[in-house]
Amino acid sequence: MNQRIMLTKKLLKNSLTNMLQTQNIYQISIRELCENAGINRSTFYKYYGSQFDLLSEMEQDLLVSIESVLTSQDVYSKNAIEQILIYLENDIEFVRLLLNSNVDPEFPKKLFSLPPILRMLNELMANIPEEESDYYYRFLLSGAYEIVRTWVNKEDREKTEWLAALLFRMIMTPKEKKRL
Repeated sequence: MNQRIMLTKKLLKNSLTNMLQTQNIYQISIRELCENAGINRSTFYKYYGSQFDLLSEMEQDLLVSIESVLTSQDVYSKNAIEQILIYLENDIEFVRLLLNSNVDPEFPKKLFSLPPILRMLNELMANIPEEESDYYYRFLLSGAYEIVRTWVNKEDREKTEWLAALLFRMIMTPKEKKRL
């Protein structure tokens, strides 16, 4: 992709993120989105069919980046968690919109269906009795998600290293900590 295309897409993504802070995606017109980005509508339609396509690409970029971090590192490490938190913090406004379910209430399902996350959860739950496994699974996912969501929504956030260490201690069982 050349620099002009990358710049155009970045302007559109920034415009959509800004507009989603005050408007529902159904209220955002392509005309308004393009005016806000300083882009012609014909240019928008070269790359996207609708504002939903743009949002979908933005979500997919985030999910691919998270998956890339998890597949390039040991998922059972504070470093992997910290790298994800750094990535989230670098695009904090869009991440806030996603995590607060203001844009796509299905985003948590998409996130938790990433193969490295599913593998990690299956391994963590290997010794959990079957009758408890659904509760344990929901506790892990909901708890970690809410902790990250709370952190993302703070203006004066703790450092990524601190939160990564906290999440690591909370997610890993004592047995798993010994294994590592």
